[in-house]
Amino acid sequence: MVEIARREDDHTAVSLADVSRNTRISRRYLEQLVISLKNAALVRGIAGKKGGYVLTRAAENIKIGQIIEAAIGPVNIVDCVQHPQNCLESTFCECRWVYQTINDRIVKVLNELYLDDLVAHAHTDDQCQQLSATATSCPTRERQSIEHGKENE
Repeated sequence: MVEIARREDDHTAVSLADVSRNTRISRRYLEQLVISLKNAALVRGIAGKKGGYVLTRAAENIKIGQIIEAAIGPVNIVDCVQHPQNCLESTFCECRWVYQTINDRIVKVLNELYLDDLVAHAHTDDQCQQLSATATSCPTRERQSIEHGKENE
């Protein structure tokens, strides 16, 4: 979603091949994920040679919670939070309220953050240099090289 949101201003569709290359997430996984994102009306596909995916609305209007819920379903740190009937101890469990409180707060935070917040906090070149000490490459630098027509640095 961040990769697609980065191209929002120029209204360019983003192919899954580009997303895969820039994020090092397998294309096969992305193909499965995009189905859920389309079903949740977060992205739409554009056919053709320069096709790919675009956001259905501005990144500032897409909550991180919506993305996560589309991708993996409702936040549920332990089964008894969403499905107390599945636990024989849920009625008497001293910890269930803690789990429920944690779950509620996670959901609250995810719904206070928006996709444009993620885009705004993308890795800078300085951060990429710091990452290069521990990683073989920096996805943001690779993306920038591709966008500017340069080879990977």
